[in-house]
Amino acid sequence: MADMNLKPEDVAEKVPSLRMVFKENYAENIMNGVYDQRDLDRLENEEAHARTFLRTLRTNGDVAKAVELIDVCFKFRKSIGIWDLSLDDFPSEIKDKNAIYFKGQDKKGHPILYVNVKENIATGEHMPLLKQYIALIIEKHHAKYPEQMCVVLMDMGSTDASNLGTDVMKYLIACFTSYFPVFVAYMISYNMPSLFNDARSNLGMFLNDDQQQKLLLVKKNEISNFIADEYLWPHMK
Repeated sequence: MADMNLKPEDVAEKVPSLRMVFKENYAENIMNGVYDQRDLDRLENEEAHARTFLRTLRTNGDVAKAVELIDVCFKFRKSIGIWDLSLDDFPSEIKDKNAIYFKGQDKKGHPILYVNVKENIATGEHMPLLKQYIALIIEKHHAKYPEQMCVVLMDMGSTDASNLGTDVMKYLIACFTSYFPVFVAYMISYNMPSLFNDARSNLGMFLNDDQQQKLLLVKKNEISNFIADEYLWPHMK
């Protein structure tokens, strides 16, 4: 399903226009320091990074839509100070959950981002920290390999309705669809509890029609169709 996205060569010639239109449309924001200068520099200097805003399903090569996405993405990044975050900034209560991390690859060679939905919950002062932590885990990969698409394996085992409706779930989807463009090859919703009769609607309400095509509902007896046994978690074998 990664082939749903435009290829780098499909959008390469639009990058100069993307940069020009962004600087014209958001000149006031740039002048007033709305964005982190490091994001502006990367957009100007890194071709692969610039292409991601054109290749995502949200923009599909449309320069006008892509510059709007840049604005959304850059504002988000500035708001959480992502350039200056370090894993050392986070308490053990968040890190020790191992609720989101990269491990292995699928059968097509896409790196796997494992998300334990049940464990990605927080209250009070830990909620902003959790959101920063999630973004940093994704950022570490996306910054190094901006056009390497990943599989998001969302482990729904023991998840209840409150997990699906949380701000964290909405935030995760926003990360995958807006804040880190062209990150997702496809998403696996693993072992959704049977109490959800319309599981696709519970997750799909945060996705547009094209993005929903990248969402797969997979049971234990099907997961090996996508991920080899050597990369499966013990409870998935």
